Amino acid sequence: MTFFKKSAALLLGFVLMAGSAFAQGNMQQQMQQTQPDSITDEELEKFAAVTQDVNQKVNEAVDSLLADKEMNPERFQEIMMSQRNPQDSADVTDQEQKTIDEVQPKLMQTQQKELMGAIKANGLQPQRFQAIVQALQTNPEVGKRYRKIVGAQQGQGQN
Repeated sequence: MTFFKKSAALLLGFVLMAGSAFAQGNMQQQMQQTQPDSITDEELEKFAAVTQDVNQKVNEAVDSLLADKEMNPERFQEIMMSQRNPQDSADVTDQEQKTIDEVQPKLMQTQQKELMGAIKANGLQPQRFQAIVQALQTNPEVGKRYRKIVGAQQGQGQN
């Protein structure tokens, strides 16, 4: 459970990066027309469910992909976070880098597949999902509403 909570930031980063893969042609135009205040709490709840579903699957994939490697999931997460944030430097050995280079493409493929499935399973369209991603990146009010929803969901999950 601790890894799940710690990896939420990592997954959200993956989701935000992968979300850009949906932006194609007229979808970009549609996203630009989406007003952040048009995003409902229900849509944010669905988005949170998607990220939670994908987070669980990604955690399972990390565990599986690292099972025969000499790296634990926490170390993998630490290295991945340091690569995304140049201010955080993690001393990475050659063997760890080799593991990262081997695992990361497989993990991204799994993440993208699971993301598409979770989007559909939670009743969102890929274009709308991407609009929410964009709003979360650019509108602090949407981010605040999203964090409130996630906090409430996590509180319910602990009961």
